[in-house]
Amino acid sequence: MNTSPNSTPEEPLSEESSEGESDSLLPEDFQFSQGSLQDFDDCPRRFLLRHIEERPYPAPEAEPIRENERRKERGVRFHELLCQEHSGVPREAIRRQATGDEKLEVWWDRYVHREPVGETDRTYAEISLEGEVAGYPLVATYDLIAERPGGTFEIFDWKTARYKPERGQLVSRLQTKVYPFLLAQAGSGLTGGDPPEPEQIKMTYWFAEHPGDPETFEYSDYNAKVDEEDLQDLVGKILAGTERAHFEKTEDRTHCKFCTYRSHCGRGAQAGNIEDGSSYLEETGSTQADLDDVEEIEF
Repeated sequence: MNTSPNSTPEEPLSEESSEGESDSLLPEDFQFSQGSLQDFDDCPRRFLLRHIEERPYPAPEAEPIRENERRKERGVRFHELLCQEHSGVPREAIRRQATGDEKLEVWWDRYVHREPVGETDRTYAEISLEGEVAGYPLVATYDLIAERPGGTFEIFDWKTARYKPERGQLVSRLQTKVYPFLLAQAGSGLTGGDPPEPEQIKMTYWFAEHPGDPETFEYSDYNAKVDEEDLQDLVGKILAGTERAHFEKTEDRTHCKFCTYRSHCGRGAQAGNIEDGSSYLEETGSTQADLDDVEEIEF
């Protein structure tokens, strides 16, 4: 809770109140996600501007602007096609929706040819889960969660960027921590009982431009404990920010190349180029497709 600017030293908080209140700039109703945590990890100032102050974006994300927007729009469309695929829509109908966009047709055909999801008992497309970290809600929307015969679960995340990041880059991304951690914490709605054990979970990134080279990460009790500690530590650092100056600009200026706040921070007006290889970790994110065919999962 923010301390009122009109409070005076002559009116100190009681011991009970001081223990229960915080001077953190973070709103009390804030919900954490892998995106917001990634923003803080990349640059605390970006987190402040985007998630606390909710500043409008003063600069384009990447150049060329129109090409970048086309790529992101195509990525959203691809996510929609795969949401339909795992919601019972016939493949012939899905394929027709890709007609006219050569790249989208290629992606779809690669997906159908590879069948990356494989055998399942059930799939959950574009499903949202909510758990908690350090007393705050932690939320995520998954591209797909596949329940396997035998009770194991595999998280799939569809990536449509031209360049495939190194495995080490994916290891360090908050998404790789948050998604399996949250499923192990809040996945009881999928099992009808206790949530999946960490050993029953793995996560796979599937790349439409590199269909034969997915990246899969096994999960474990050890991973879950380490991730919980890391996430709590990250949130603790955010909560410790009681003044704007505590949210400092990153010292790693590679994060500024594709940041929409770079001009606001005096880190350059020119956006980075989308052809700059894996330095541009393009994010499309999940899409909540408006489909009558999509089954709603209640928790």
